[in-house]
Parts: sequence; C-alpha cells; structure tokens
Amino acid sequence: MQTHSRRAVLVGLAVSLASSRPAAAQDQTLRIVFPFSAGGAADGIVRLLAEHLRSSLGRPVIVENIVGAGGRIGARAVKDAQPNGAKLLFASNSQMTLQPLIYHDLGYDAFDDFIPISQTVRSEAAFAVGGQTPVHSIKELIAWLAANPTQALFGSPGVGTGPHFAGLEFARLSGLRLRHAPYKGTPAALPDLLAGRIPLHIAMTAELVAQHKSGAVRILATAGADRSPFVPDVATLRESGIEIEAPGWFAFYAPAGTPQDIVTRLEQAIVAATNAPEVREKIEKVGYLPTGTTSDALRKIQRADTERWARVVKASGFAVAP
Repeated sequence: MQTHSRRAVLVGLAVSLASSRPAAAQDQTLRIVFPFSAGGAADGIVRLLAEHLRSSLGRPVIVENIVGAGGRIGARAVKDAQPNGAKLLFASNSQMTLQPLIYHDLGYDAFDDFIPISQTVRSEAAFAVGGQTPVHSIKELIAWLAANPTQALFGSPGVGTGPHFAGLEFARLSGLRLRHAPYKGTPAALPDLLAGRIPLHIAMTAELVAQHKSGAVRILATAGADRSPFVPDVATLRESGIEIEAPGWFAFYAPAGTPQDIVTRLEQAIVAATNAPEVREKIEKVGYLPTGTTSDALRKIQRADTERWARVVKASGFAVAP
C-alpha cells in the first residue's frame, strides 16, 4: 500500500514538473516563419533547410510566409509565440539591424525579444546597371550621374533595406544628389533596369549574379569586406575608392525565454543542416554563401552590424518614420 502510494506520488511529481516548463515535443510541428513572399532565393533556402531539419529533429517542420510591413508582421508573430521551440523566425539582417534604427513602432526589440540561433547565409549589396547605362566602373558611374542629373536615380528592394542605405551612403560620399526608387523586391525592379528606366539598382549580389553572368546587367562593384566569390572579377566599393560595407544575411531566431537546452539543440541541428554538402551546394548555386554560425557568433554579428548601420543612418539624415 505504501509502495503503491509512493509510486503514485513520484509519477504525479514527474508529470507536474514536465508540464511546468515549455516543451518541444518530438511530434510537435516546428513552424518557421519567413516574413517575406514565397518564390525567392531566400524562401528556397529556408525550405531546403526545413527538409533537413525534419529528418534531424524527427518532427514535422513547415515554413509559413507571414508577409507585410517589410517583415515586421512576421517578426511580431514569432515574438508573441510560446517560447517552447515550436516557432522560429528566419529573419533578414534588415529586420534585426536596420529597421530598429528607423521605426518607432517596430513592435519588437531586436535584442530583447529574440534569442539568436544561427546565421545561415550571407551576401552583400551590389551596384548594378543595365545595358543602356554607358558605364563600366564606379568611377565612370559617378561621372555619368553627375553629368546627367535627370538620370541621378537608384532603385532598391525597398525602404529600410541595406541596399537603400548603401545607396544613400554612396550619394553622400560621392557628392551626388541621388533620388531613391523603392521597389517591392528586386524582381519587380529588373524590368525597369533592363529597359533603362532606372540607370542603377542596388540589391544583394545573390539577387543579381545570374543576370550579371548572362550579360543582362553589369555589376560594377560589391559592398563586402572582400570580393564576392560568385563574381570574383568585380571590385569591391572600397577598391573603387568608396568606403562602404553593406552586408546582408539571413538567420534563425527564437522567442525570448526559450530554454537554453532547446536553443542548443536547434542551433546544432541548423548548423549541421547548413553544412551538409548537398545543402551548401544548392545554397551556393543561388548566390549565397553558407555560414552556419553559432548562437554567440550571430549575436556578435547582429550587434556589430547594428552599430555599423547606425552610423550610416545618422550620416544620411534619413527621417525616422513616426
């Protein structure tokens, strides 16, 4: 009788302890929020990683496209989720380093409301012209834009993105008065670039490398610390005499409060998936460099890039949105 009672108490205690902490059950679906539209290169990357995570984690994994407000709606959905490892954010660097500097009503704190898990891929801004823009270098571009002020215009994937602020910094450092034409992503801008309606478009190298290699557009310079391995013949902006570094990346984040053991398991699974040879090959085919960083490394990258962009935003005089 006493033995039976003791067993009942121990079982009850175990159940109570298990239910008192967030748990990511093996059969619980892992939902990865990608806060942009389906169909692009980054969307393909997160779906590729999801396939491998299904196998390594032994649980269903789905990707949800929760779009709107430059990715802020999707970020808020993850911030407000239960911190149990069941919902993650696949965020761009703009959401985590740039938008916090320019929006008062962001709806989340990029550092306090999320736990970094792993940066998976990176690229950098690239300056590209269409065939109707008669220049082949940054030096020629500056001279041509100065001589043709009505053409002093650049496109970007949208307000508040890295390419947008790379363009503003380029205008400041070169002394040009450039107007900004924001698009809803680079695919929307390409027809205007090819037709000559905009002379210059700034986007991630990964978004322009295929068109560059086909000859449809010319990438004049990239804005990385080093030359892009995907267009090694193209100089960096620094090599071209313009001190701009504009990194871009995508990374996984969990809601703040997620237990460390869950974060560690997810980090290990995501890093392993990113480093799988067949995954790396597919990521590189679309122009991104696979990284697979640790949680601590991502936190340092996020802080350093936030400090870098803060200087650029301040120097640009960009009006902070109300």
